Amino acid sequence: NRPTPRQLEWLRRGLDRQSGNLPLYDTFGQRISNRTMKSCVERGWAETRDEVMHDWQLCQLTPAGRRVLDAD
Repeated sequence: NRPTPRQLEWLRRGLDRQSGNLPLYDTFGQRISNRTMKSCVERGWAETRDEVMHDWQLCQLTPAGRRVLDAD
């Protein structure tokens, strides 16, 4: 499976962050949809961290996510 443009945009933002942490908000300040996060986690491109606060999750880029980005 190939990532959608929205998924690619979100995953790319983890490349420049410490430990591959993925942002909760896009470049316009809009919250990343839970559906985008969940689908990337289900495909192994991102993983959730142990911390869960309120109704949002902290995710980070996985080696599989980096390979998908390299292939794009």
